[in-house]
Amino acid sequence: MSALARWLAIAALAAAGAAYLAFSHLLTIAERPSTLMLALGVTPLSAMALLAAWHAPQRWLALGLLGALALAVGIYLEDLRNHINWLYFAQHAGSMGLLAITFGSTLGSGDANALCSRVTRLMLAGPPDPVYMRYTWKVTWVWTVYFVASGVLSVGLFFFGPLTLWSYFANLLTPVFVGLMFVVEYLVRVRVLPDREHFSIAATIKAYRSYDQQR
Repeated sequence: MSALARWLAIAALAAAGAAYLAFSHLLTIAERPSTLMLALGVTPLSAMALLAAWHAPQRWLALGLLGALALAVGIYLEDLRNHINWLYFAQHAGSMGLLAITFGSTLGSGDANALCSRVTRLMLAGPPDPVYMRYTWKVTWVWTVYFVASGVLSVGLFFFGPLTLWSYFANLLTPVFVGLMFVVEYLVRVRVLPDREHFSIAATIKAYRSYDQQR
């Protein structure tokens, strides 16, 4: 693939992602979305859930539970249309909580076993550097704090603030904040560890995906 084709593909994916986020915001604040809007809104989440179930250790159990959930959605479709914001809230707050547990649960196993340290080891050409591993442990801690804070803020805005404000935060600002976290972490890493091996943001994201597939 040429460089131009690669950049065009990235631009197309970015545009599609931005369009979906904007659509999610409109769907969340809609009083009674149409069945078509509802179907379009849950399709990406359903596809990701199906993929995760297919790769789960207990595949058929996971697929069975997913099928039962799909049946429940079909039965209570009208209720879901009237409370679509709850679906997006459960998705956002649940994701933040799950990510906080995923990152935070690795903090007590030593510097080299923190989640960001494990991912970094996949990219290092040589043995892990203790100083680098200590830094990546701190990065894991920062991500954990971010996910906890994001989850708490999501709950607070959803229950005690206007729905539109919560939707802006969950559907539009959260992806921006996550992107900024990667950018700031990279800049800090280059500054505090100038003589160590560094990796691009794209390489780091690719390593996270590889680590997730190996688990």
